[in-house]
Amino acid sequence: MNWKLTLKLLITATLVTVIAQSVDLKASFQSLLQIPAGSILLVVMGYLLGQVISAIKWRMLAQAGGITTSTMESLKAYFIGMFMNCFGLGMVGGDVIRGMLISGKDGSRTLGVTSVVADRAHGLAVLAGVGGLSALIFRPDFLDSYLIAMLIFIGLGVGTGWILAPLLVSRIFSVESKLGKKLVQLTGMLSRDSRVLFRVSVLSLLFHLLQISLHWFMADALGASIPFLYILTTVPFINILGSLPVSWNGVGVREAGYIFFFTQQHPFLSQEQAVAMGALWLLAITISSAVGGSIALLSKDLNLSLLRSDALRNSSTAL
Repeated sequence: MNWKLTLKLLITATLVTVIAQSVDLKASFQSLLQIPAGSILLVVMGYLLGQVISAIKWRMLAQAGGITTSTMESLKAYFIGMFMNCFGLGMVGGDVIRGMLISGKDGSRTLGVTSVVADRAHGLAVLAGVGGLSALIFRPDFLDSYLIAMLIFIGLGVGTGWILAPLLVSRIFSVESKLGKKLVQLTGMLSRDSRVLFRVSVLSLLFHLLQISLHWFMADALGASIPFLYILTTVPFINILGSLPVSWNGVGVREAGYIFFFTQQHPFLSQEQAVAMGALWLLAITISSAVGGSIALLSKDLNLSLLRSDALRNSSTAL
């Protein structure tokens, strides 16, 4: 087993153990069972729809960076990458796989993986922007100023890097050298075309607002009335923390975020309900990721085991 995955599983187990010591897991399970089946289905379908939107946005960035691919091929690559993120390699390895798949048999795998990094960076900037701007506009009293500053710093930092990286590369490295040509090609994935950036930003905003709205809906399904403004300014923090590659699928980290914001800062939920919310979100992630496994099984020309070994071998050097 990969040592990074082993460490991630150990961290997940530790976080789950700590949470379990202060939460009645039986009561959490009962809270989950009390959610209507229709509400669970809506959360799962809403999460799945969000991933489709995200895949389309990724394809637009990849095309702007020089990768030619169809919508169906990008969807296939995206969901297989999700499957490997969830069940196989972890976020880094799964991202390498989807980058390899979108580049095709004859394309640059490094360029394909770079498209995934660009997609992740852009999404992070938009998510941080949603949380930071919401906090600045509505001035909530439940967020410390340093948390707001952190979101603004992340959004501005990623945005500034997006703009300056291509300029710095073109000035520092000679385009006539092999390294210079490669770096120019890679930073070209950070599109500065205003039309492309506007379109992918709108799609990214739609994706994040959908995920935020699903959290508001989950709270309502659990019988809690949380103001949408509160959800709008806190879920970006939770999603950023949950996306960090420190635990398996964000398990433990995400639940800790729910407990902190929804039970300790303001007692909208019980700790047991907060854990039930985390379980429902994990269910949506798992089912959506399983779609990628089904796609992989139906793709007779796809050697997933070979692709997995290639990703493990190249994940540390692909960029």
